[in-house]
Amino acid sequence: MIGDVKDHVFHSAATAASDGAFFDNQAGFNWLLVDIDGVPTSFTLEFKYKALGGVMKAMTGLNKNDGTTLATSTVTTAQSWMFDISGCKKVYMDLTAITAGTGSLTVKGTGGY
Repeated sequence: MIGDVKDHVFHSAATAASDGAFFDNQAGFNWLLVDIDGVPTSFTLEFKYKALGGVMKAMTGLNKNDGTTLATSTVTTAQSWMFDISGCKKVYMDLTAITAGTGSLTVKGTGGY
């Protein structure tokens, strides 16, 4: 399965807070690269996964733009984040708050081995 990837859209032109569409990792992908784009006035995006028992937990990502920042959320667009999703069955990009103004937020990802 080397080279296999799966593209996914978490939020498409979002203007309201929501969990968005979860990334179903039944295939057992090891990594997930997430791109955040748009021009909302403000927003908060939390990185989460569903653990055993169905509990949502925070997930730490590496900001690929600077290569050093580790975080469990972001409030900045035009960013890419890398996650280790080994063992995670469902991954969420939880848009907990947004003031869209005249813009919106789009969050897409690609998972792979």
